Amino acid sequence: MVVDKIQYQFNAVSDKYDKQRRILIPCFSDYYQTALEISEQLPQIKSILDVGAGTGLMSAFFHEKYPNAEITLVDISEKMLDKAKERFDSEDNIQFMQADFAEADFGEDKYCAIVSGLAIHHLPHDLKQLLFNKIFKALKPGGIFINADQVAGETDYIDQINKSTWVTKVKKSSLTEIEKESAFERVKLDIFAKLSDQLSWLQNIGFENVNNYYQYYNFVVFAGQKPKK
Repeated sequence: MVVDKIQYQFNAVSDKYDKQRRILIPCFSDYYQTALEISEQLPQIKSILDVGAGTGLMSAFFHEKYPNAEITLVDISEKMLDKAKERFDSEDNIQFMQADFAEADFGEDKYCAIVSGLAIHHLPHDLKQLLFNKIFKALKPGGIFINADQVAGETDYIDQINKSTWVTKVKKSSLTEIEKESAFERVKLDIFAKLSDQLSWLQNIGFENVNNYYQYYNFVVFAGQKPKK
């Protein structure tokens, strides 16, 4: 099963994941900074759900910005979450949920912000849409969904440029040959959707102020807001 393969791949790389991510995301600083800046549109953030949280890298940035917010991390990989628990060992406002986020119940009207970093692209497109629906329900009125992810190019030509550029950068990076091959194996499990399709899905669900705020080749940061009552 694809889910089992994803869990295996990310369990295997958990020890080195954060270090590698700074290399595997050529636009690392701008990427995560944009996600944080989008959240500033809300007057206050008291609760955050991190979908596909991995080792807690995205949550760490949001925890630093909103130290009093309750943050829940959900991820399918036990070993990745173990690293997240080590990261937040002394924090009492951080919770963890090991689960397939495509199937997990997030509740209703519960979170001020729901964020995700490089996770949702692992799902088939129908499950992406179902997840977006769950996220919409789980947000409080006026809450925001911020997704930093990778997308397919709008044409085959653009998609090829995006993917080949990333491969070239990884090959020229300081990663070991084993680390590079591991990264190339993991991307075989990716199921990219076009940005335009995902923005349309959010709008059709009922999100407002849907917009893409950042793009570097196939790395994007887009967001949508649940209407206020």
